[in-house]
Amino acid sequence: MESLEKIKKKKFLIIGSGHKLSLERSYIRAFKNLKFKNIDYIFLDNGIFISFLNKYKYFFLDNLYSYICTKKIDSILRKNKFDFIFIFKGMQFEYNSLLNYKKIQKKAKWINIYTDNPFNFDSISTSNQKVLNSIKFYDYFCISFNKKLNFRLKKLKANKIIYLPFGYDVTKHKINKIVNEKSIENKINFVGGFDNYRKKYLNDLNFKIDVFGPGWKSKHNLSGKLNINSEEISGSRLKKIISKYAISINLLRKQDKNSHNMRTFEIPAMGGLMLTNYSQEQDNFFKQNKECYMYKNKKDLLEKINYIFSNPKKAYKIRKKGFFKSNHYSYETRLKNLLSNLK
Repeated sequence: MESLEKIKKKKFLIIGSGHKLSLERSYIRAFKNLKFKNIDYIFLDNGIFISFLNKYKYFFLDNLYSYICTKKIDSILRKNKFDFIFIFKGMQFEYNSLLNYKKIQKKAKWINIYTDNPFNFDSISTSNQKVLNSIKFYDYFCISFNKKLNFRLKKLKANKIIYLPFGYDVTKHKINKIVNEKSIENKINFVGGFDNYRKKYLNDLNFKIDVFGPGWKSKHNLSGKLNINSEEISGSRLKKIISKYAISINLLRKQDKNSHNMRTFEIPAMGGLMLTNYSQEQDNFFKQNKECYMYKNKKDLLEKINYIFSNPKKAYKIRKKGFFKSNHYSYETRLKNLLSNLK
């Protein structure tokens, strides 16, 4: 691959979500922080009408939403020439539509950054048949599962598979320095939207936990020990919570088992002490009992919670090591590694 300075002269297009907390925005900020100037982007969920369609597309407006997205993209592709085009997930695109795009942008390299397991159809927001049909279209298919899905992707004629872990956003997540040990509060937090798996897991712990995230307040049968804050939090408020609580619980969902998720990197970057499911992959990023704590089951999780509360000085040292280790995992670093794989 060309040097970073040479590739900065190339033209890039990013296609995806404009949500304020989206991965797309984190990568756009990473491009800008690395002094890239030739960056265009299309947010497919911007505008009141298109946002409405995006919200209900999985139910009865999928075709209309896809049609509007196609027209929106077609317009910018005809006005500009790009060297690299990034599509985040691209669940709305038919294979033939992508082929038509390639006819317009014949020289561009197409990169898909897929943030979920493309073979997981359990949730309508995770993947669909359009995704599987289109894998062979992309010059590069980037995924956060390290080799776990490569065989299945190759069977669908994936051209080049790139392992692209999540990371942290220097604007949204990184704090300048870790808080003083005396500022740590003996409390536990969990940050994330509601789902039944998370509800059952946290309920069964029967432990006082401050829960932050959308969807929780409207749900019933929650343990009285869960203190629910049902709004989406980010920015300075999120940093303050993560950095000052004694423990930040991270729950890997079923599809992330043996892998990692965004919180893997965000919690340490915000100066938090991460207590997460054991996985070999997470242990490669943050060594358990050295840079974070990990648990193998609910019983082990409860024991780790009690151990951390009983050993605050050791826990603080591990928090600090995790914070400094996180410096290696920014999206600027992820982006540079990704670009080094593009030819």
